[in-house]
Amino acid sequence: MDVNEFVANARAVRDTLSSLLGQDPASIAAQAASPAGLAFGSQLGLLNTLAAQLPQGDPSLTNAADVPAPSIQAAAAGSVQAKAQPEAAVRTGPSYRLIKKSGNAAINQSPARRRLSHDVLANVFGHLHPWELTPLWRPLGTPLFHQSAANYTHLAIDCEDKKARHMWETMPLDVAHKWGKRSTNIREIKHRNPEEYWGPLFGWRPALKWCRGTWTSLIEGHAIGRAAIAAKKRIERAGGEGAAAASDDDGHGQLADDGTLEKLSFEDVQLDIGVHIPYPPPSSDLPPAPSAPVQLPALTTIDNSNSCLDARVGRNWHTPAVRTLSTRSCGLEGERSWLADCKAVECVHIGGRSAGVANALSALPTDGQSLAALRTLRCVRIDESDPADIDRLREVMVARGVKRSVRELEVNLGSMKSNAESMERCERTAQLIDAVAHPDAVAKQIFRTYIDGSFEEFDVELLSQSRRSSPTVQKIIGKVAKIADKLFYNYRHGPTELATITDDTFPAARTLRLRDDPSALFHGDGALLADSDKKKWVLEIASHMPNLSRIEIGDAGEAYNPIQVTAGEVWRFLESVHAAMSSRGRERSLSVRIGLNAKVFIAPLKDEFGQSPCLWGRGGNHKLPPIEEVSIDIQGGVASDKSDTFYNHVMATVISFNDELKGHKRITVTGLSGHFQQRFLAEQAALNLSGGPYKLSFHDNTYQDLGEAAMCVERRDGSARGS
Repeated sequence: MDVNEFVANARAVRDTLSSLLGQDPASIAAQAASPAGLAFGSQLGLLNTLAAQLPQGDPSLTNAADVPAPSIQAAAAGSVQAKAQPEAAVRTGPSYRLIKKSGNAAINQSPARRRLSHDVLANVFGHLHPWELTPLWRPLGTPLFHQSAANYTHLAIDCEDKKARHMWETMPLDVAHKWGKRSTNIREIKHRNPEEYWGPLFGWRPALKWCRGTWTSLIEGHAIGRAAIAAKKRIERAGGEGAAAASDDDGHGQLADDGTLEKLSFEDVQLDIGVHIPYPPPSSDLPPAPSAPVQLPALTTIDNSNSCLDARVGRNWHTPAVRTLSTRSCGLEGERSWLADCKAVECVHIGGRSAGVANALSALPTDGQSLAALRTLRCVRIDESDPADIDRLREVMVARGVKRSVRELEVNLGSMKSNAESMERCERTAQLIDAVAHPDAVAKQIFRTYIDGSFEEFDVELLSQSRRSSPTVQKIIGKVAKIADKLFYNYRHGPTELATITDDTFPAARTLRLRDDPSALFHGDGALLADSDKKKWVLEIASHMPNLSRIEIGDAGEAYNPIQVTAGEVWRFLESVHAAMSSRGRERSLSVRIGLNAKVFIAPLKDEFGQSPCLWGRGGNHKLPPIEEVSIDIQGGVASDKSDTFYNHVMATVISFNDELKGHKRITVTGLSGHFQQRFLAEQAALNLSGGPYKLSFHDNTYQDLGEAAMCVERRDGSARGS
């Protein structure tokens, strides 16, 4: 490297260092004060001296290297002094914080509970259950313990968790009262009680009163705790003056308080069958009634209450702010006790008949205002109500201020049969709706009707009968038709009286159930499917059911009525249904249930009348729809000398279904005798061990009370037979 190159490099280094030195003075001072900074400044001074001496004349590298050492040191010292002089006031020291030195004792710090504030600790421990917080009372101290309990906002008396169930069951009522007194900020108490159950292991499990005394004690203790807070605030505000203190009195001799408890909810929990709830249920007894009124001014919602809601009867509770009351048949006395002091109830859900609902609402004063705020009335059972009871419900509501103001009205219409009783109930229900429902709700049909799960049938004849009734009756019947799952057809009128049916008339219906006209059964003057006009209208209904998946012909049960037409007519009807649905592009698999008299199984398998349901000898079954499942309900019996014929024809019918039906998966035959079962097991049960495509079984528990059995034949792999 020559001298010129060395000088150029030195100047480049000097320029770079100069730009760095032009940065923030504080940063520069801190860097200069460090040992590395001092060495760096010394080197910079040396470079400045060399850069100044080398260009003078033409000295060699040896001359440049022989620069006097004192000169170099002086230059370095001068440079460092010049750079550090403006920052002389900056404190020097290490750029790190010493935490601990090896070999020294650890720094003595106070416990974590002393480093955190009481509010923070109370929030942390306020998430513990009462039985988890109690053991910490002594370590925390009484003030922090009570503050933690006061932070409870939601308490769940839960039966599902094993530990929680045991702790709530064993908690004395006076202890529950104390916890309620401590929980001064509680907003919701939830009671998750065991569901009532009848089991073979433990029998009846009446559990609705499980821990009834516990939640009652919690509520009453909470009210006392809130009253104590109100008393303290009263003394602080009033300063002991009587006039100011009297202004806080609520009129019941108690101190005014805004309260915090807003919701009381109940939930049934289905426990494992092995969980035993003793009788009587734990903590089912109520504590002694309090002497002072129980003020719950913030309670607005009673949700899904059960029969233990009458626990407040005779306990002098005051709940004026209740807006929503939802019960499940808790009894008239319990319902009236909750409604009696409601000032502006908005939603009432009472699961009972119209007479019971009217009796409950009559607990409110007849002042034309006590129900003026009501906007929702749910779960009124109309199906089992007398027309006079429906009228009384309307009168009770109108007398208490409900005048065309209800926005949501839900009634249970039950099984909608085509008879005078059903039509009269519909008409009285329409009068109730016209009197209490808001006009906009009626116009937009914003009232709900539903059918109970065990009575979900709707008689299609009601559509034609409603045409002669009021518009509200037509709306009620039309809405029920839209939600009905099963359609019931029992033809009694001429075909010209049927209403117009479209795809939107029965959008949810999946089952079409047909039975004979009872008058035809007694007089023998025809039957449903034998009448061409009636058959035409049945096909019209079936073709306008977009979700049709099951057809039931004949009736089984207490009022069993087997069809009075031949089985061959049934197959021809199903062919017509298939053709009608195919013409609308709705070809699909069906399930079929047929009620037959036992006598049809002793008729010849093939005759001109087509009495036997056997599919052999029909001249082709390709027009039938795909049928996945066939259920045959046999009614009656045969003479003993015909039992062999009966057995053979039943088995032939079952085999013909397996051979001839498209998409077939399963056959069930019910109403068979014990003799039939014994013969079947002796002759056919071995087929289950052969590994064939079918599985045969008998179930004698379905009809054990009648001494009857059910035979089931199904494909092992669950796949359907091809066409």
